[in-house]
Amino acid sequence: MAMQNSTLWQQLPANGRLFIRFWGGCLAATSALALTLQIMGPPHLIAGGDDIDTVAQSGSRADGTGGHLVNIPPPQAALLEKSPGPGGFPLPIRGAHGALPRQVYAAPPVEVPPGSPMVALLVDGVGQSEDLTKDAIAALPGQVSLAVSPYVADPDAIMEAARQHQHELLLSLPMQGEADKPANGSKDSPSNSEGPKALGVLLSAKQNMDNLNWSLSHLAGYVGVTNAFDGQNGGGFPNSSGFKSILATLDQRGLLYLNATPQTHLDSSPAVGTADVSINTDEDIVNIDIQLLKLQQLARQNGRAIGVLGPLRPVALACLRAWLPHLKDVGITLVPVSQLILPPDPASLPPPASNGQMRVNLSTTAPRMMGGNH
Repeated sequence: MAMQNSTLWQQLPANGRLFIRFWGGCLAATSALALTLQIMGPPHLIAGGDDIDTVAQSGSRADGTGGHLVNIPPPQAALLEKSPGPGGFPLPIRGAHGALPRQVYAAPPVEVPPGSPMVALLVDGVGQSEDLTKDAIAALPGQVSLAVSPYVADPDAIMEAARQHQHELLLSLPMQGEADKPANGSKDSPSNSEGPKALGVLLSAKQNMDNLNWSLSHLAGYVGVTNAFDGQNGGGFPNSSGFKSILATLDQRGLLYLNATPQTHLDSSPAVGTADVSINTDEDIVNIDIQLLKLQQLARQNGRAIGVLGPLRPVALACLRAWLPHLKDVGITLVPVSQLILPPDPASLPPPASNGQMRVNLSTTAPRMMGGNH
């Protein structure tokens, strides 16, 4: 047989023998490769793509000034009372070692070039429209502060989404705007337009404190309070003698207060600020743009200015998306409201990192608070 096979091989033409050698070699190489892969097991995924996605979704993002922001922490047990308040969440308190809600929950301060005017903007009415709220939280830069009503249906979800996009939050406190009308529950009464838990001059000090505690405990994880409620400002109540106890309580709990009524005076306090411009979003687009331009001019004149805009409307969001990028072009820095009310102490800021970024160190945060588990 061997001789016969040898004879048959020799009888093949040269190109036939070359053909057999070629495909035989391919078959042998394929078999060897298959055996090698079986021994090595399946190929491992390269982690590079996963690492990039992890960084992108970690919540940190550039702020446009070369720094790097860290997520605003969720509600901290050390800054809350032990038991829930009348609104469902524990009331805010001062923490140990001087920790204050108005500092812990504040948006990271923005690095401001020397001599650059600063503008802070508070947008009120977040939560009234689910779709518009989602658009505003995602589209507006994190330096824009947001105000949430205590009447919103799901405050925890709204505030969590805002924190993930670097927006600090204020509680929009309902106040009766017309002191000369009785709170009789009629259609036009202030108790109806500002809701059943509104504060006002017609209420006793105890009623006002009860309503304040209800509002303060309907949310958790905010830097402070404002009277920019649904485009209202509480009329004369925020400037009355009865409001002094409200301010004192807010300060005792470590909260700031933003007075949304321009050209009014409040007693001097290290945690109280007053808006320079109030922008009514129920006006047309021309008037909204005029007020934004006024805010810009005041910042240039005074070096800083705070604007309050509300309620949140589609036309207002469109105006802001067009106006905010323009600030950088004219040399104005957009900063959070807390940065103008509570300017950071330069001595307390961490040193810059070697690559020019800002190091931000936060203490370990507690798990996020949920509506029924306080």
